[in-house]
Amino acid sequence: MDITETRGFLRELFDQDLLERATLLNERTGERGLFTLPMGRNTNHVHVWQSLLERAGFALADIPKEWDAFWSFWCDRVQPAVRKALGRDDICGAALPMSTEASDTQDELDQFLWAYTPHWLPPAEWNLVETPAARAILVQALERYTTIYRNGCTPPDAVDWTNVDNNTAFLEQRVVMAPNPSLSIPNMLRQERSEDYSRNSATIEWPRNTFGEPLVITGGASSAVVFNDGGNSATAKEFVRFLVEDGWLTHYLDFSRDRLLPPMRKLIDRPYWLDPSDPHRMRSAIQILTQPQSYGWWGVHRDDERRFDLAEPPIMRAAVHRVAAEGWSPERAADEAIARIKQILSE
Repeated sequence: MDITETRGFLRELFDQDLLERATLLNERTGERGLFTLPMGRNTNHVHVWQSLLERAGFALADIPKEWDAFWSFWCDRVQPAVRKALGRDDICGAALPMSTEASDTQDELDQFLWAYTPHWLPPAEWNLVETPAARAILVQALERYTTIYRNGCTPPDAVDWTNVDNNTAFLEQRVVMAPNPSLSIPNMLRQERSEDYSRNSATIEWPRNTFGEPLVITGGASSAVVFNDGGNSATAKEFVRFLVEDGWLTHYLDFSRDRLLPPMRKLIDRPYWLDPSDPHRMRSAIQILTQPQSYGWWGVHRDDERRFDLAEPPIMRAAVHRVAAEGWSPERAADEAIARIKQILSE
């Protein structure tokens, strides 16, 4: 259901980037409308076992801020040091999914894509299908991302992970660092392992991109929809006002255990999120407040991207898996991905 008529009061409350993300093209009418209500903001975070880092002889202050040095730190320095300190050879430096099953695979590949993208925002005519420079970035990102797996810096079973498995690997301390597109990891610790939440783990900032600029953070919005055929359109619109104007949207996030951040920055810029004594929430809040955000597919126009979400196997996840598990070259995997995108666009 199109709730565009509510946009007036929503504009004063919601972040404009999320409202733009929720404004979709109606293919029947050719017009745009507000078809979803942002309920929470997803954003990609980096979580670290501070206790394991210390056992390896390092501190949070030792983590590099440059992109290549950041990944080398976990793979070439932390991993061998923590294995030696604990007498275990099953601990990996990072948790990066390489599977077709996990949507996290594309989320984390996106961070590598943005790390090698020289402009934010890219020119309007820039796209993966027609721009050779975009293909070159995809090839480079696939090479660097999958090298972490091929060098044994992420668990061997990462090629078969679902979305929960990188969380599990971190919670079981089989990895020292794990990126994840929500706050589900620290919030599980907060609920069940308070010492691990408050002392032994931390959420840290992403490194800068390869051009020395703030990294574009991939994310999204968890949204609610109302179906026209449900027969309760008027009631639904009143419910939207109830959620937003009466503040229940904030309570909804409490009920969902703060896995998501509020869809309004003015709700993030508050003591709860900016508490310097909390090792996770403040860093995630500052990331939202200070760094550019990306929603949806890298290199694909937002009016087209939803046509690829149901592709089987998922296009970018398949490209990662081809290189990591099947031994394809990044060039071959990139060309297959681009060919599939062209095919879908032509249908």
